[in-house]
Amino acid sequence: MPTGTITTIANIAGIAINSTLQRTGGGQEAHKLPLPAGTAGTLTTRTDDDTGVATLTAGHGLETSDKVDIYWSGGKQVGHTATVAGDAITIDGGSGDNLPAQDTAVIVTKRVPLPDIGFDGDSMEMLVINCDQRAAIDFETDVPASLAVLEVVAANEHYQWAADQGVSTPITGAPVAQAQCSNGSETAAILNIGIILTT
Repeated sequence: MPTGTITTIANIAGIAINSTLQRTGGGQEAHKLPLPAGTAGTLTTRTDDDTGVATLTAGHGLETSDKVDIYWSGGKQVGHTATVAGDAITIDGGSGDNLPAQDTAVIVTKRVPLPDIGFDGDSMEMLVINCDQRAAIDFETDVPASLAVLEVVAANEHYQWAADQGVSTPITGAPVAQAQCSNGSETAAILNIGIILTT
């Protein structure tokens, strides 16, 4: 039966704390996905909490109707529809944190679908997401409708969850049929996902 292991080595205030967490299930999924670099720019117009214009550096490669995510220091919004006029990218319809103040530095990045993903979040025993850059994953139904947006908040950190730790499953309500991923930095990245399932 598949087994997932998370090993933690912590050194805090001169105390070394080592622990191992294991979960075993009847199924598993593993995914590795290259993420292209995002493009830096500035939020030159802030219309409201989820609408504005980001002016990006030349060569961004975005096109009208692309689905994009936008990142800034301390926040993000995902699932915007882009309208492109040269280097001015109008974003609208995203969700997440309220857009920051006008003239804030931002990263805008096109979403990348994660192939061949499909599982029921209510059947998860363990979930680990790692990336060598800041990143986010929007787990969706087949509609599509968002079930959960999970984030690796800094390069080479990870997101983890395990059953029976007193924290409810982060993905619930319907089976995951697809996922959209994005890179919150100007450097290309590799995203890794490991899941242990009861069945």
